[in-house]
Amino acid sequence: MAKVIAVCKSKKKGTKKEIVAEGVLGEDYGLVGDAHADCCTHRQVSLLAIESINKMRGKGLDVGPGDFAENLTTEGIDLVSLPVGIHISIGDEIILELTQIGKECHTGCAIYHQIGKCIMPKEGVFAKIIRGGFVRAGDPIRIEEKMEIERFPILRVTEQGRSQSEDTVVREFPLTIILNNQELVTLLCSPTDLKYLAIGFLSSEGLLKGKDEIRKIIVDKQRGVVRVETEEDKRLASELLFKRLITSGCGRGASFYSTADVKNQVKVESQIVIPAHKVFALVSEFQHRSQVYRATGGVHSAALCDTKGILLFSEDIGRHNAIDKIFGRCILNDILTDEHIIISSGRISSEILLKVAKRNIPILISKSAPTNLGVRLAADLGITLIGFVRGKRMNVYTDGWRVVADGK
Repeated sequence: MAKVIAVCKSKKKGTKKEIVAEGVLGEDYGLVGDAHADCCTHRQVSLLAIESINKMRGKGLDVGPGDFAENLTTEGIDLVSLPVGIHISIGDEIILELTQIGKECHTGCAIYHQIGKCIMPKEGVFAKIIRGGFVRAGDPIRIEEKMEIERFPILRVTEQGRSQSEDTVVREFPLTIILNNQELVTLLCSPTDLKYLAIGFLSSEGLLKGKDEIRKIIVDKQRGVVRVETEEDKRLASELLFKRLITSGCGRGASFYSTADVKNQVKVESQIVIPAHKVFALVSEFQHRSQVYRATGGVHSAALCDTKGILLFSEDIGRHNAIDKIFGRCILNDILTDEHIIISSGRISSEILLKVAKRNIPILISKSAPTNLGVRLAADLGITLIGFVRGKRMNVYTDGWRVVADGK
């Protein structure tokens, strides 16, 4: 089994790195605390195989993990044979995108002077961090296919004529959620973050109060099933009996809904404010995050933010699913949502508003339009609803006092 055998970092570039017990790979950043971490580069984290280091040991050099300034020392995977662009998963959370194999050798660096030869230029690889998380020695490494998309031959027709070409199309995936051995619902979704989607869905629909209720989660991606076992609770069965099934499109499939959900929802109390220019900056950053959207134009996106930037990002063929993936990740990783912001690429309807209110989120931003019920519900629940954010323009529908000018 391929795995990480060492996590290494240093405070200065061009020096050997020290092994640490664990590290945090920041999304679109690097190994937190390492000199090479940088959101503005495609070489955010470096990997080198222990097999390559052992070849140097065989030549009499006393070297080990970190001596060639790699962040992650791996075992059991032929790194240099991987194609650029492939996704590599580490543990249960982290996803890297391979961006470069080898690099230019700086013969004047400290490593070259100390060791006499550096193998990173030929045998080291570099990657961007698509999804971050904790990394430790022993974490398994897997090669992930880019299952979100598929390419098809097409006939392209323009005013100039006809030609054979290819187009990239987003993948649609049916996911069945089974709760306590009861088949609950089948969602049409994108085939990523299925565990987070299931937990986020159950929480949004009021069928799961918190992480402590969860006994077991089993993801069977091959069969398209997520099984969730919770503490025995008659509340779940009774709620299912009195709720009706509604649909709202956008690849969602279904939602359980009752008027009691609205009546019982507590108003969001928050004094958070955000400068108008920060709203524009967040949406601009948001629009540049989705690689699948840029490739296909076929997905919705969602993000959890604070007033400084994007903290979590998700995408799916369904606008509801994208938000549920964010909330599922927050629940399972104990990430607080109070005093935070949700950005969505999709239409803001009453169900979306209710999801956000249940997580006690005071500001909801969309590039798109709200519905009339969405606006009414936002007003009733004390949520600042912002829509049609385009360039330097936006519509603030409710609780506009939270959007301030010039940081005041």
